[in-house]
Parts: sequence; C-alpha cells; structure tokens
Amino acid sequence: VKNINCTKKRFFFKISYYVCMQNFLDKIESLATKVYKQLSGLKEEDFQTALGIEFRRNKIDFMREAGLEVFYDNHPISLHELDFLIPACMDLKEPIIIETKVSSGIAEDHRQQLRNYLRSAAKNDNAIIKKVKTGLVLNFKKNEVFTESVRQRKETQDIEIEVWKLEKNKFTQHYSNKKVEEKS
Repeated sequence: VKNINCTKKRFFFKISYYVCMQNFLDKIESLATKVYKQLSGLKEEDFQTALGIEFRRNKIDFMREAGLEVFYDNHPISLHELDFLIPACMDLKEPIIIETKVSSGIAEDHRQQLRNYLRSAAKNDNAIIKKVKTGLVLNFKKNEVFTESVRQRKETQDIEIEVWKLEKNKFTQHYSNKKVEEKS
C-alpha cells in the first residue's frame, strides 16, 4: 500500500510539473511572438532586450547574462553568459536556462551549447545555477523572403522552442513546438 501511494504521488508530481511547465512555455511563446512581430529581422541582442522588457511587464523574474562557469573534467575552463536564467517563479518549480537565437531554425550547435551549459550548471557555485537541470532554446526565425525588391512572407512558424532536460547524465528533449509539415 505504501508503494502504491508513493507511485501515485510521483505520478501526480510529474503531471503537476508538466502542467506548470506547459503554462510557462505557453507564456514564453506568447511573449516571444509579441516581440517577434515588432522586431523581425533584428539582432539577437535586440530580441533579448525586448524579451526582458516583456518578462518584467509580466512579473517573470529573470537574470540576464548571468555568468556560468563551463567545466572540463571537473575543472573550470571558461566563463559564459546565459541569455536568461529564470529562477523558480510563477508556476515554474525549478530554475531554467533560456538561450535565444536568431536563425533559420534550431540547429545542432544551438542544442549542443545548451547541453554544455546544463552539464556544467551543477558544478557552479551559484545556488540557483547549481539547481538548473532544464534548458530552453528559443529561436526567433529568420524567414522573410525578398523577390525583386518586394517582400513576400511565407507562412512559417516564427518562434521555435525546444526544452531539454539533464537527468542522470542523460539529455532528453521534453518539448518542441515545431509543427510537422503535412505532405500532400
């Protein structure tokens, strides 16, 4: 009977975690879309600044460009700046890293950067960074096409999000908002 209750608690905790995470992701996607509609075509730093403004307006706690030591074989080798570090807030039960990109799509090197950050986070001295096990790649898509000086906008997804988690030294993708194109 005790084992069944523990299993139920873990099940409800996981459901609660995913519902809270989904609420958070919906909010991030909504804010990122708002930013994108005004700033498409600009630099990554411009998107980050505007996203920070939206986080503040929506009472989402964050640290921008928080320092993260990257480790090799348990030795610090360099200091990197996280685009955003979101501590546990709103419905979010644990801190999360957000790495922003401006690209035609989320690429493997974007994922690898995030995985390196997640791998090194636990070895950092900062109490919040040390707890980070989840990271998000947020891509503001470059998708405008110009033909003969006329802007033609393709129907594409403007914001791409992937969530990666490090558990027991294994990375798993927990979420992607990428829409699969239907074949005719």
